[in-house]
Amino acid sequence: MSELDDLLRSEAEHAEQNKDAPSTPETKVTRGHDRARVLQVRLNEDELAAVTTIAEDSNLPVSTLVRSWILERIQEPESGPTATVDRIARDLDRLRRQLAS
Repeated sequence: MSELDDLLRSEAEHAEQNKDAPSTPETKVTRGHDRARVLQVRLNEDELAAVTTIAEDSNLPVSTLVRSWILERIQEPESGPTATVDRIARDLDRLRRQLAS
């Protein structure tokens, strides 16, 4: 086993034994990506329930589902009949996959 393997194993064991230890000012929490900004969106109870149901049906966290909707919209800003038909076709395909699972 290499030194790196030994170090990783040791750090993993230490982390497991101290998982409730308080963080320090030097602690940096990351999720391994560049999405560091948070957007808050206010929904009423019915809207949140509807989004939550869609997320559960899709086996996704609510935030992942909503992020995917936003990114789809950003990536496809065009409008018009062709864009609308393309969007409907994608939505139908997504629905077909959800119903099949």
